[in-house]
Amino acid sequence: MTSKNYIAIDIAKDSLEVCSDTFSGSFTYDTAGLKDLLGKIQRVDSPIVFCEATGGYERKLLTECHARSVACVLVNPARVRAFARSDGLKAKSDPIDAALLLRFAQEKDLEPAPPPSPQRQTLQYLMDRHSQLTEQLAREKNRLQKCPKCTRKSIEKMIRFIEKELASINKQIEKIIAEDQAMKEQDEKMQSVVGVGKTTSWTILAYLGEIIKLSRNQLVALVGIAPFTKDSGKYKGKRKIEGGRAKIRRCLYMAAQSAAVHNDHIKTYVDGLLARGKPYKCAMVAAMRKLLIHLQSLLKYPQKSLA
Repeated sequence: MTSKNYIAIDIAKDSLEVCSDTFSGSFTYDTAGLKDLLGKIQRVDSPIVFCEATGGYERKLLTECHARSVACVLVNPARVRAFARSDGLKAKSDPIDAALLLRFAQEKDLEPAPPPSPQRQTLQYLMDRHSQLTEQLAREKNRLQKCPKCTRKSIEKMIRFIEKELASINKQIEKIIAEDQAMKEQDEKMQSVVGVGKTTSWTILAYLGEIIKLSRNQLVALVGIAPFTKDSGKYKGKRKIEGGRAKIRRCLYMAAQSAAVHNDHIKTYVDGLLARGKPYKCAMVAAMRKLLIHLQSLLKYPQKSLA
């Protein structure tokens, strides 16, 4: 067991269930509840808040913890559920989940991640909204293709509105990047690579701040483009990618498709894989991996010129 003082918190929309070796209990997930909880946490010696990603509900808690210099660990809920299944635990409630989180934290002994800068955190929120608007715009354009005459004006009006909102979000993103010298330089270098556009560059800046701190293998595994072996005895299964940061992976896939046509280095690489009989999607994953490593090298060693 570790001696770290983990504070495990199961997050719901309106409540926080806490379990730790120091104190436990339920708190309302509002200003008063957070103030009470954080007061108790700050009285613990070197506390580490441990919680699952919950689709955005965790943001307020993490923001308040970071503002008070409280270390935090955010874990993928799939890992915790797999941990529960390995113990044969089938029951589920907020107190049970909080206790499970504490055991998981203590056994895995995970290190807290440094908090993102306010600029990068704002960029993350804006990129989330950028993705939402882009998806909504695509849906409306698809509807326009087969809509009846009576709804055409409504859909066209919605498309214009979404495009206006998207342009506004883009301006805010450009302003944040322009005001941060480090992010500005990284953005310019990434966009200098043929196939990498604004959206891919902004996505990496927002969601992959540790790109220059990791090794190549760590980086591709974190993003979810490292093929894992599926072998057992004499059986040799197909290697597959899984997990990782889907937001980055989606953008990298589109960038790799563009680079496979317009970037001479990536095109030659992909053509060679296809000529050897590799399936198209396998070749694209390999191109994504090569492109990401190119970008990492470019940011780590600014004097180099790649692709």
